[in-house]
Amino acid sequence: MHQQSIPTQERPRGDRIPKIELEARILKVVSMIEEGHSRTDVLLSCITEYGVSRSTADRYIESANEHFKETYRPHLQRSAEIAKRRLESIFQKSMSKEHFRTALLAQTQLNKIQGLNDNLLMARIRMEKTNQKYDL
Repeated sequence: MHQQSIPTQERPRGDRIPKIELEARILKVVSMIEEGHSRTDVLLSCITEYGVSRSTADRYIESANEHFKETYRPHLQRSAEIAKRRLESIFQKSMSKEHFRTALLAQTQLNKIQGLNDNLLMARIRMEKTNQKYDL
C-alpha cells in the first residue's frame, strides 16, 4: 500500500480563529476518527480543508482524543467497578475451595485494576511504612 505524503504548509504565525470555529474543527476530527479514517487521512483533511500546518492538525487530533477520554471516562469507571466485584467474588470462592492458584490470579488482576502494580506507588508506600516505624 502506498503511503501518502503529508504536505507541509507555511502560514503566518498568530492567525487565530474563533473558539467556536476551533470546536467545530475538532468535532469534525472526532467524527472522522469515529468513521474509521486513518491518522494520515485526518491530517490531510485538516491541512487541505483548513489550511493549517501539520503540527496544528496534530493538535486537533490530540484534542479529539481528549474528547474521547472525557466522553468514555464514566463508562470505563463503571466497567472497572464491575470487573473488581467479579474478581473479588472469584477470589472469595477460590479461597473457600482452596484453589489458591485461581485466587492468586484474581488477586493479581485486582491489583492491576487498583493500580497496585505501579512501582512508584509501591515504593512510596514502603517509604511511608519505614518512616512510620521510626516515628514511634
